[in-house]
Amino acid sequence: MNDLSRPAAPPPGLPLRLLQQIAAYRTSHCIRTAVELGIPALLQEGPQTAGELAERIGGKAELLARLLGHLVNEEIIGRDDAGRYVALPTTHALVPGHPHSLVPWVRFELDPLHGRAWERLGEQIKGGTPAFELAHGSPFFSWLGQDEAAQERFDIQMRAIATALIGVAVRHLQFAAGETIVDVGGGDGSLLAELLGRNPGTSGVLFELPRATEALNPRFAELVQAGRARVQHGSFFDEIPSGGDAYVFSRILHDFDDEAAGRILANAKAATKGPERFIVVDIMVDPARAKPNETSQDLLMMVLMGGQERSAGEFSQLLAAYGFETASVTPTASPFHILEFRHPR
Repeated sequence: MNDLSRPAAPPPGLPLRLLQQIAAYRTSHCIRTAVELGIPALLQEGPQTAGELAERIGGKAELLARLLGHLVNEEIIGRDDAGRYVALPTTHALVPGHPHSLVPWVRFELDPLHGRAWERLGEQIKGGTPAFELAHGSPFFSWLGQDEAAQERFDIQMRAIATALIGVAVRHLQFAAGETIVDVGGGDGSLLAELLGRNPGTSGVLFELPRATEALNPRFAELVQAGRARVQHGSFFDEIPSGGDAYVFSRILHDFDDEAAGRILANAKAATKGPERFIVVDIMVDPARAKPNETSQDLLMMVLMGGQERSAGEFSQLLAAYGFETASVTPTASPFHILEFRHPR
């Protein structure tokens, strides 16, 4: 008879790391569940037993203890000598509203809406249609326009990324008083609000698709009220507004393959005369030294929207195909680079 009390050992020669990679989704779901139950936030108040936590969330202590035990083993939370669960530095990142909180990323990345898309990855590889569209019958951004909850999760996550981006990238961008900055596909205006705040005398246009609910960043809404900014609705696949002095494409082109990104660039060229500045703020990878998180991000873009991450060289090649030339590429203390391009003179 087999001794079922002992965990099965992997067959000789089977890579342990591969087993861990296959089962990584289990930990992801445990993290999502802990966030949904509010466990990391409760642990900010001090050490607590499984029973105390279960009572506060209205759960069963014996089941919760098993979840917490795994999170202890993964070093996401801790346990003291008295057997009580405690917050670790990692735990703080799972508390809503905490500085550098990853809660928006957890809620966006681990939403079942995305999980169903990943199930269709093989079909995408064979046929080319983005897996999200195969799973849900609608392109990603069209879906957001109809699903208020999904749109809200997306906006919150983009706002969190914009906040991180603001700290490292925006300081490299300067504009003269009197200039108009057009943020193409700028979401809720978080980035544009920071650009206008750091560059007195400028004005801004947020160019974005119409939404089921118009939820703007509060700082940007104040700038609209003050007359320094306005919202213009439309699709960058149809047109891009004319009249700007600088056009910012922040985390936009990586959402699309070269053909779709090219349509955006063609519309940008048609809307402008030549002296305008064009600025891409995006992840730029080195294909020869790509890290697992970069290739993973590339796949996320592919699954959700059919997009891709690019190197600075690939961006330059794409721009050149539509009549632009690269003026500069500036690394930042983040995964993001700033690439400026222009019409040739």
